[in-house]
Amino acid sequence: MSVDVIVGLQRGDEGKGRFVDMLAGEYDIVARFNGGNNAGHTVVLPNGQSLKLHSVPSGIAYPHVVNVIGSGTLIDPVKLLVEFAHIQSEGIKITPDNLQISSCAHLILPHHICQDELREAGNARQGSTKSGIAQVASDKALRTGVRAEIIGSDPSRLESLVQEGLAALRQARKSAGLPDLDEAAVASNFAQKAQKLAPYIKDTALYLNEQLSKSTPARVLAEGAQAFLLDIDYGMYPFTSSSSTTSGGVASGLGIPPTFVENIIGVAKVIQSHVGDGPFVTEITDSKLLKRLYGDMMTIDAERGTTTGRVRRLGYLDLPQIRRANMINGTQSMALSKLDWLSRFGKEIPVCVAYKSSGRLIDIAPGSAQELAGCIPVYKNLAGWTEDIQHIRTSDDLPAHAKAYVKFVEDQTGVPASMIGVGPGRGQVIVRSAATSAL
Repeated sequence: MSVDVIVGLQRGDEGKGRFVDMLAGEYDIVARFNGGNNAGHTVVLPNGQSLKLHSVPSGIAYPHVVNVIGSGTLIDPVKLLVEFAHIQSEGIKITPDNLQISSCAHLILPHHICQDELREAGNARQGSTKSGIAQVASDKALRTGVRAEIIGSDPSRLESLVQEGLAALRQARKSAGLPDLDEAAVASNFAQKAQKLAPYIKDTALYLNEQLSKSTPARVLAEGAQAFLLDIDYGMYPFTSSSSTTSGGVASGLGIPPTFVENIIGVAKVIQSHVGDGPFVTEITDSKLLKRLYGDMMTIDAERGTTTGRVRRLGYLDLPQIRRANMINGTQSMALSKLDWLSRFGKEIPVCVAYKSSGRLIDIAPGSAQELAGCIPVYKNLAGWTEDIQHIRTSDDLPAHAKAYVKFVEDQTGVPASMIGVGPGRGQVIVRSAATSAL
């Protein structure tokens, strides 16, 4: 068993990328198993600069790590090349030696993005990032999708498919008041850019299984995008993403047997957030408190979506929801992020410990968005603290009330918090016990 997994336990934006980035140096391979470029991870480089990632795994900053974009991901070749350029501008090399793309990963084509734009312009809008994610996932399920393998095997066919797809939307675009497109030029440009990815496209399932089956197996860190409540099967449907965001998606998303999975680490943000629509049981609506919590919106850890730039909705920590996420993911340890932000609450920190639903008290969140919308949070107020904890690296040095807060979360969920983020920097983490065998 050589695969460790990091997944989000809430609504996304929990800080998974920074924990993957912190751990990645101890692994041989970091692999993305789900999602698309609608996801966003921010890691902080040793020089203090932030690096925003969307499709590229968070291990890319380590020269010895091979990064794999698995078959469960959805690839936009044009945006991936832009991401490559951004990463390389920071002095980080990307070559077929340190990055592989699954030949089975489905491609996001220009007409998928057009379809998304058309939906978001109408009454059926879902608050998506307009990245074409739902549309390519739909084609995948209908068995009309296009996989990355076409880039090397039949590029002329790829160009034709793009042009045909755009032509089919011509009238719909006109009716929606969207500008005309030079369909042939868009298709040609897309196909030419996609060709630049050809050297990276590999049979990644074969590669991973070979590496994991060695006498001394490679150590693999599987990185999830989005988070539990955005899972297509177990999230707050229909306010979800279009792929499996739980630990169960690792095997199918990478093409490996589940028996290779050893550790499952769930990331939770103590002031949880959300970009987009959907029920939010513990959402904070007090404008004065929100202003205090948001603080300086220009900092690296500001609560803006990495992909959209939209200001995130904020909420109190929701333990019933985390209990459900831990149950389905099989979480063995938790990484808590933004403990340093809790001092912004003041003397008391509300934590949701249960829901009132249909006249009864429940301690595990329901699996239905409709039911969630009718739930009323039950809070327990914990004592706050005013000390700055960003410099602290051992849990013994935390203020007494901060230690009590962490213990309360552990006791309420039954899962230990093995890593605690106390700032946005790569080193601003308290490691309390072995979250993985790498530590």
